[in-house]
Amino acid sequence: MKEIDSITEIRGFNRFYTSILGLLDQHILASGYSLTEARIIFEISKTEYCTASQLCSALDIDRSYMSRIIKKFEKDGLIVRHTVNSDNRNMEISLTVKGNKIFHELNSRSNEQIRNIITKLGRNDCEALIHAMRSIKKYLSLATKNIAIRSFQEDDIEYVIDRQLSLYEAERQFTTARWKKYLTQGVLEFVERFDAEKDCMFILECNGSPAGCIAITHIQNDTAQLRYFFLEPEMRGLNLGLSLLNKALDFCRAQKYSHIFLWTVSAQETARKLYRDAGFKITETCQNNSWGSSVVEEKWDLEL
Repeated sequence: MKEIDSITEIRGFNRFYTSILGLLDQHILASGYSLTEARIIFEISKTEYCTASQLCSALDIDRSYMSRIIKKFEKDGLIVRHTVNSDNRNMEISLTVKGNKIFHELNSRSNEQIRNIITKLGRNDCEALIHAMRSIKKYLSLATKNIAIRSFQEDDIEYVIDRQLSLYEAERQFTTARWKKYLTQGVLEFVERFDAEKDCMFILECNGSPAGCIAITHIQNDTAQLRYFFLEPEMRGLNLGLSLLNKALDFCRAQKYSHIFLWTVSAQETARKLYRDAGFKITETCQNNSWGSSVVEEKWDLEL
């Protein structure tokens, strides 16, 4: 295909997709919030705390415009702001109970509209659509984004905890205090007992911002556990999960581990396929009803 033909096809797709987005956006506008305001609420929901500067960078929004929206949210009781290290110029932002309620309402509205669209497709057509969307994401990401995998830093720990809590709540309905304590304490204990010769945590980074994670922690001299494996939704379908998994397995081989295991839940279909393709096998299952949603936990083992 000639370059001009590629350009024409991409521009045509862009016009078509923009019209589809317009239909989806109307559902958000019916909630009483502008599209920009909804985007900001979604972004704040990703972590327990964030700053206005982080929101401006993530969403490419003018600082003065962002300031006006933040003041509106604060007046409406959707957010609270906290001073960081007694510096009034650096305020952390978090959603209130009311703000979280609005977020879940907006999230449900978006999910429902997508559901209404894809129910008109058969199963095979829906799978073909998802495959095509992943291909578009993959190639446009390669063309426009700077993606890297790096070792974790201390500043990443809050992100690893907050994003897993948020993603598992949104996608698996894990909401109980027991779940939150289990995850939070697990990550903090990992950092506390971290041994660079035996443990690792790799962060997927997109345009300088964390976008996923995977970790290996030692159990015995020859046995390691794979933990805290997740990707931001927008980074899925780009083979980046496989890249993270291979990075972790390469570390295990370099450190002479002979056995690796992990725990997951049966609903994590994409991750389970990665584990199966890498040679992991299910060795144990159990029912768990203590995290807010009944799930089947699975232990997967791999002999290196």
